[in-house]
Amino acid sequence: MKILFLISLFFFEICQAQLCIINDKDGYTNVREKPNQNSKIIGKMIEGQVFAIDSYVQDEENKSKDWIAVKFPVSFNKNQDFLRFEGEEKTGYLHKSRLKELENLSEFEKTEMSLHKVIHHNKDTKITIESQAFVQANHKITQSDKGFYLIDGEKALAYNGGERTEIKSIVVKSKNSNYTVPKSSFRNLLTAQAVNTRIFQGSGNDVCIVFDAGDGADSYNIVFCIRNNRLFSRTITSTIP
Repeated sequence: MKILFLISLFFFEICQAQLCIINDKDGYTNVREKPNQNSKIIGKMIEGQVFAIDSYVQDEENKSKDWIAVKFPVSFNKNQDFLRFEGEEKTGYLHKSRLKELENLSEFEKTEMSLHKVIHHNKDTKITIESQAFVQANHKITQSDKGFYLIDGEKALAYNGGERTEIKSIVVKSKNSNYTVPKSSFRNLLTAQAVNTRIFQGSGNDVCIVFDAGDGADSYNIVFCIRNNRLFSRTITSTIP
């Protein structure tokens, strides 16, 4: 178990996307097709949405010092209790003054850490994350006409029928409230372990819970944004550029 724990920590350190939130008093910022102010607007990012820098385009193609290449979802699902940013992604540009990298935000400390349980806290909030071996009998597994697996009716991520892990629970405790993140927000997300998590204090009272999940070509990030002690959004983005 200790060996697995150390291996998980090693891969967590080397397989992370550069994740960001916006920095704009208007609550949103426009995504441009090219790295200049006059370029066509092709999308927008909002507060409470986490997104990734497109590291390949940024390193190999972007010649601007003032604009950053980012990945953003083509569409998002707003017909849920929380916003879901996931699926097909495009690349666009944000001015560097309009974003903040999570790495530069205040990070929660870890007071307890094992492979399947981690407690994060700051002065006001304690967040306990637990994972477990994926228990197939507790889920309905089907296969779509297009060949991908469904778990409880939703497309499975990082599932190929083999042994996997799943998120067991995410519990947020503050002085005046306790909140459990709904299982519907993570029941189809596999190869996610508690040890591979970090938590950052976002804008206002937003809290960003980051999982580095999957493996190999199936590596991906899950980010839950908690706002006012409720799940506001879930972002899924590929770790591999």
